[in-house]
Amino acid sequence: MIHQTLPCLLVMNMFSMFYGNVVAKVPAVIVFGDSTVDAGNNNYIPTLVKSNFEPYGRDFEGGKPTGRFCNGRLVTDFVSEAFGIKPFIPAYLDPAYGIEDFATGVSFASAGSGYDNLTSHSVSVIPMWKELDYFKNYRKRLISLMGMNKARQMLHEALYMISIGTNDFILNYYTQPAGRSTQYTIEEYENFLIGIAESFVKEIYQLGARKVSLVGLPPIGCLPLLRTLNYRGGGACREDCNNLARDFDGKVKKLGGKLSNELKGVKLLFTDVFNPALQVIENPHAYGFESVAIACCGTGTVELSYLCNGNNPFTCKDASKRADSSVTFISNITILTNMIHEILTCTILIQIFLLLLGQTRAKVPAVIVFGDSSVDAGNNDYIPTIGRSNFPPYGRDFYGGKATGRFCNGRLTTDFISEAFGNKPALPAYLDPTYTIKDFATGVTFASAGTGLDNVTSSLVSVIPFWKEVEYFKEYKMRLTKFMGMKKTNVLLHEAVYIFSIGTNDIIENYYAVPMRSSQFTIEKYEDFLLGLLGKFVLDMYKLGARKIALTGLTAFGCLPLERSTNIMEGNSCREQYNKVARDFNVKLNAMITMYNKELKGIKLVYSAVYDSLVDAIEKPYLYGFEKVAIGCCGTGKFETAFTCNVWTPATCSDASKFIFWDSIHYTEKMNRIVSDYAMKTAFSVFL
Repeated sequence: MIHQTLPCLLVMNMFSMFYGNVVAKVPAVIVFGDSTVDAGNNNYIPTLVKSNFEPYGRDFEGGKPTGRFCNGRLVTDFVSEAFGIKPFIPAYLDPAYGIEDFATGVSFASAGSGYDNLTSHSVSVIPMWKELDYFKNYRKRLISLMGMNKARQMLHEALYMISIGTNDFILNYYTQPAGRSTQYTIEEYENFLIGIAESFVKEIYQLGARKVSLVGLPPIGCLPLLRTLNYRGGGACREDCNNLARDFDGKVKKLGGKLSNELKGVKLLFTDVFNPALQVIENPHAYGFESVAIACCGTGTVELSYLCNGNNPFTCKDASKRADSSVTFISNITILTNMIHEILTCTILIQIFLLLLGQTRAKVPAVIVFGDSSVDAGNNDYIPTIGRSNFPPYGRDFYGGKATGRFCNGRLTTDFISEAFGNKPALPAYLDPTYTIKDFATGVTFASAGTGLDNVTSSLVSVIPFWKEVEYFKEYKMRLTKFMGMKKTNVLLHEAVYIFSIGTNDIIENYYAVPMRSSQFTIEKYEDFLLGLLGKFVLDMYKLGARKIALTGLTAFGCLPLERSTNIMEGNSCREQYNKVARDFNVKLNAMITMYNKELKGIKLVYSAVYDSLVDAIEKPYLYGFEKVAIGCCGTGKFETAFTCNVWTPATCSDASKFIFWDSIHYTEKMNRIVSDYAMKTAFSVFL
């Protein structure tokens, strides 16, 4: 286990070292939710849903059962400690603590609760609205303790964590025959809960909350209790329940984006626990676990709350070998061991730190983009070419359902990266006349769909060649200098992050489709030719002020639906020949990056592995909630792109989030977010 937890601790320490001002701006962790984060509030209300007895808490300080549904500490305890506050967060109803203790962190959570009042009512626990009332009372006590101004500042800077929702489905919707299932379809019920979540966030926003983490659902189909009941499935995870969790998480993410745009000054984060937990379940030995299908307490199949007690003879001796210490039918969530809480905390902390780092990211004042359709935000709308996408159904999930010229149903990877750096949520196209240099000063894209490193590539479809993108950048630099002065411009260009996403068209639209280059070069020599052009471009940009540059390399383009659909002889599988070209090119690209990092003073040149993100999603779609990996959402999904993907195209899917690809070449917004999340955690972390 040490090999897994040590890197986590190092990550926490590095964040604390380099971003101490972020930690200082989190004076308290304030928690709402269910048994995942209840520190013992249920001890003080008349309910059966309690855990203030052994063996609960046996690995807590002093071996004390505190009311936490765990053998030790909770994720929220570890988060609090990582922020340098206190090692565990007290329950608000615990009379042993006063407002001085609560001023640096408190939990209002109640095991068994849900968004829906009916959920908490069914097991006589604290409903969500009552948690909110307790918070209002806490706020008044805080003002009495430290005064209005200090209390307001503390509430603004505190981190709020909301971990709730599983009980609404397992305890309520699927178990009460005369309950919500008679009123709503499952999709309608999800929307009903999202509405409550939205109202709750808006309420705490009005009360001062600005940094909010909405924790998603875990893989509920893998809970030992549900696996035990799935005897027909051989005790395997219930995939239908896991799909439900994925769908709901997707809606919570959208809610986060919506409220981030609506509520001024809020930093709202969707915290993914589904994928980290599923990784532990599917690869237990990598994390030091031996049992993932049963829990530690008793037989590990049905024990919960009062059934998990000191008289149960089968309770395991070492909970660190189990991914679950017990499972409760009251809350029906995974009651995690101390060690898995640490693992989840690492992932959650990284996400939270990235949320909060928006306050310290002056060193990334702008994101500047060059490339092809993977990052074109609409430049092709303003040139005479058929390589456009400024019409429906493109952009149907973008803000306002607007087709902007992005080859996607929504936002691009670069949009998400810009937002992650605390800048704008959508990068404008340089040729868009509705934007000015003031808009471009914090981010801009010069990319053109269909272009390549090779001028021949761009000439094939009459789009902006790469050299012209550089010319536009030079013009941009002059306009920027006029707007803010030479000194500020030089600082901005040095501190900006530059993203180059280009090269795929050179291979599939040029080399393998047109005889010209293939008659001049072997594929290996053509790769070298392209890398020579890219290397020259990096040098040119370095001379113009660029210092933080990310090169994305080639994706696994042999797996694009367009390529798979023509690979009839191999059963429409990925074209391994093409993927090998991408891998070879990327190896050479990495070597070039290493060389330039040594030769060019002050440069930070990184390789962002888009290849890895796509392959992982294709090979493990269930980890991301994808159902279709071989075809796109638009039309048949096999050949449609650009003008062939339009409002008259039949059979376009209704839910693009189930697809990796939007059309036969380009990613969906969901996949773009996945790529950007991976990039921010890996290559782009050096720019923070």
